[in-house]
Amino acid sequence: MAVTCSKLIYTPNDALSLSVTGGTKDLIPQLNNGKIVSLESPTHNIKVGLTLEVQRQKYKVNLIEAKIINGKTMYVLSTAKRTKASTFLLPMLYGSRVTFFWDKLFMNCFIATETDSYCIALLYRWSGDPRFIQFEKTLSEFPNFRKTYDPDTQTVMFIFDIPHKHEDNYRTLLSGGYSKLSQDYKKDILLFHGLTPQSEIGQILYKDEKRRQRLSFKLGMQLNKDAELLSIIDYEQETFNSEIYRCQKNL
Repeated sequence: MAVTCSKLIYTPNDALSLSVTGGTKDLIPQLNNGKIVSLESPTHNIKVGLTLEVQRQKYKVNLIEAKIINGKTMYVLSTAKRTKASTFLLPMLYGSRVTFFWDKLFMNCFIATETDSYCIALLYRWSGDPRFIQFEKTLSEFPNFRKTYDPDTQTVMFIFDIPHKHEDNYRTLLSGGYSKLSQDYKKDILLFHGLTPQSEIGQILYKDEKRRQRLSFKLGMQLNKDAELLSIIDYEQETFNSEIYRCQKNL
């Protein structure tokens, strides 16, 4: 469901982002070092750091991106991008995107938090929906469950130890060895996300030649066949930072 405000239409995409459509031609992007830091018009000032409330859910705006769809400009307002841990580590807990509320309440997966390290940390929007309450109970019964806590009034964090059978895969991922994961776990990742070996993630896991050539062209250099086809995990970006996700009171 979309929310219309003075000709702008705000539509939640997931727990991390909103789309802004409608009267976007009146919005003037303001740039800093090539990045959009605000969208301004006589009636609107959408800026980085702002907290928007849409459908009783608060979204902190940390990223603003423009997209052209069918010749019309739209904007995506995001709290954060999906982490690599969300793609490659979350499947260690099994299940699927549907199981983990990927498109609804799931925000991100991390390799560490401000107090925990060497773990799988899942950040969610809290919900009073009975299905989510049951989900919380189910997570707490996982054999590798460590603890849960609320970073703020809007979110809840679940911390898990690394499943013993995946300790080698975990270390391999932290070193950027996507293609060196066990064959069984590669299949688990694709199954979790409902993807095939021909998908972008599959091409990374199996070092697809066409992807290697595309990246070589993009980078302006020839990647050798031993090179991994995705950048290594950035520890800072993959560690939970509460300031990024904490909604602010707008003045």
